[in-house]
Amino acid sequence: MKNKNVVIISSIDWSTHWQMHHQLATSIVDTGNRVLFVENTGARAPRLADIGRMRERIVNWVKSVRGFREVQPGLTVFSPLFLPFPYSRVAGAINRFILSRSVKQWIRSAHFHNPVIFTFLPTPLAQALIKDVDSALVVYYCVDNMSGSSPDVQQLVPWENILFREADLVFVTSEAIRERAEKHAEHVYSFPSGVDFSKFAAALEHAFIPDDLAELPRPIIGYVGALSGVLDQNLLLEMASKIPNATLALVGPSFADMRALKSAPNIKLLGARDHNEIPAYLKGFDVALIPYLKTPFTDSVYSCKLNEYLAIGVPVVSTNLREVRAFSARYPDTVAIGQDTSDFIVKVKQALDDPSIRSQSLTERRIGVAKENTWEKRFEGIVEVIDRHLYLKSQNEVSWKESLTKYYRRSFIRMVRTIAIICAFYLLVFNTPLFWFIGDQLVVRHLPRKVDAIVVFSGNGETTYRNDSYQRRALDAVRFYKQGYAPSIFLSSGRNQNISEVEVIKLYLEDKGVATSAIHILYKFPSSTSENVQMVTQQLRHEGDHSILFLTSPYHGRRALWTWRKQAPDIVVLTPAVVDTPSVDPKWTASVDQIRIITYEYAAIAYNWMQGRL
Repeated sequence: MKNKNVVIISSIDWSTHWQMHHQLATSIVDTGNRVLFVENTGARAPRLADIGRMRERIVNWVKSVRGFREVQPGLTVFSPLFLPFPYSRVAGAINRFILSRSVKQWIRSAHFHNPVIFTFLPTPLAQALIKDVDSALVVYYCVDNMSGSSPDVQQLVPWENILFREADLVFVTSEAIRERAEKHAEHVYSFPSGVDFSKFAAALEHAFIPDDLAELPRPIIGYVGALSGVLDQNLLLEMASKIPNATLALVGPSFADMRALKSAPNIKLLGARDHNEIPAYLKGFDVALIPYLKTPFTDSVYSCKLNEYLAIGVPVVSTNLREVRAFSARYPDTVAIGQDTSDFIVKVKQALDDPSIRSQSLTERRIGVAKENTWEKRFEGIVEVIDRHLYLKSQNEVSWKESLTKYYRRSFIRMVRTIAIICAFYLLVFNTPLFWFIGDQLVVRHLPRKVDAIVVFSGNGETTYRNDSYQRRALDAVRFYKQGYAPSIFLSSGRNQNISEVEVIKLYLEDKGVATSAIHILYKFPSSTSENVQMVTQQLRHEGDHSILFLTSPYHGRRALWTWRKQAPDIVVLTPAVVDTPSVDPKWTASVDQIRIITYEYAAIAYNWMQGRL
C-alpha cells in the first residue's frame, strides 16, 4: 500500500493519549501514503464532563482552516463542528450536510481522490460520510465493544450490524468481537494492538527512571493507561492496604472520580505522560497491572498495554479478562491472572517476592513474546490484506452501465433529500407558529395609564426604504392623547427625508385637534435607537417629565424598552399595544417582511448588547 489516500474516521481526538488510531495513521503516512484523520464525531449525547473537549474542538476549528490542519507532512487532521445528537434524524441530516460538504471540498482541494476509508466509528454519521465519499475500499476497524461501554450507546448495536455487513473488510482486536462480526461480515481479520518494540527496547538500555517515579518508596506496583470507569478502584484500594510497604503508581489521564485513590497514602497518581515517556516509567515498575473491572466491555478488549509491559520484561498481573486468558493460553508464563480480588493481591505479592518470577529467563521470555506482537508485524498484515482486496476489487470492474446507473441513482437521492429539506424548512418557517413565537418575544404590551408625556419614535422597526410606520404611530399618538393618558407628545424620527416624518405627524396631530403647544418635535436625526433615547431623555428632563407612554413599531418595542432602562433608568417607560401589534393568539403564517424585521431586531439586540447599550 503506497501512494494511496486514506481517510480515518476516528473514535478519539488527535490530542487524546496515544492509541492504535495514532499508530495506524502515522504508519500509513510513514509508508508513503497520505491520511485525512477525522476526529471523533461522537457515539453518545454530551455530558458536563465533555465541556473541556468541546471547548478544545472549537479552539482547534478556529485556529485551523475551517477545521483542517496539517500535523505533519502527509497527515491532515479534521476537527469538525457538529450537533452532538448522534441518533437524531434532524441533527443527523444537518451534520451530514456540513461534514460531507467539508470533507468533499477538502478532497477536491487536496486532490485526495478515491481513498481507502478506515472507520473506528459505526455511527449513522460515520456511515453517511462513507456513502458520500467515493472510496476504493471501506474497512471497519472494531477495536472494542463500543455499544457495551455504557447504556448511552446501546442504540449503536443495529448501526454496527449494518456496518459489519456493508464494509468491504472488518478488522477486530479480540475474539469476542470476531464472534460478533462473523455473524454479519464476510471478510473478518484479527489485528490486535501491537507494541512499538524499538521504542521500548531503547528504554531498556538507555532510559533513566523519571524523577517523580524514582523518588517513590520501592517496590513499585505500576499501571499505565487511562484512569476511567473501567478501573477497579476497590481492588486497588484493598491491594494498597494489604501491601502497605509498596507504592502503587498510576500513570495516565483521569476520566473519572479518583478521590478515593488519592486518599490512600501509598497510591500516587502521576498524571498523563507523553507516549514517548512511557517506556522509562515502565522500566521503574517492579510489577505492572491490568486492574480492570470484569464487564462485557472489558471482556472484549485486547489491552494494548499488555505487550508494552512485556516489552520491558516486567511481571504482569491482570484481572480475569477473556482476552488476557486467551493470551496467557497462547503464551504461558507471561501474565498472572487473579481470579478475584484476593487472588489478584496474592499474585502481586508473588511477583514481588518470588525471585524466579523475576529471573533472567522469564524476563527474556516476556520480552520475546512482545517481539512476536509488535505493531510493525500487525501493520504488515494490515497492508497485505488491504493490497489483496484492492487487487481483487480492481479485477471486479463494474460496467459503465452499472456505474452510470449508480451515479444517477445517487444524484436522484441527493436531489430528493435537498428538496425535502427545503420543503421542510419552508413549512417550518412559513406555516408554523415558529416565527410568531420568536417575534412575540420582541413585543411589549403594557397596560396604558396616565403619564407625563407620550413619546413617538416613527422611524424605527422598519427594514426597507419605504416606511409606513410613522402613519400608524400618528394614529396611536392621537388615540392615546384624546383618551387623556398624557398632556404632551414628543416626536422623534430616525430618518432624514425631504419632508420630515415628524412634520407630517405634527400636521396630522394638529388636524385632529391636538394643541400645537402640546407637540414637541426633535429636528435632529439620530443614527441609532440609543442616540434617539438620549436625545429625547434630555428634552423630557428639561420639561420635568418622569413617565411616558412610548409608541414605536411592535417588534422594536423590546429593544427600545431595554435601551430606555439602560440609558434613562429614572424615567418610567410603558410600551402599550399599538394599532399594528400582533395578536396574542398564535399565527400559523409569516410573511417575508415579518421574518426580515424579526431577524433584524434580534441581530440589533445582539449588536447593541455587545456595545453595552442594553
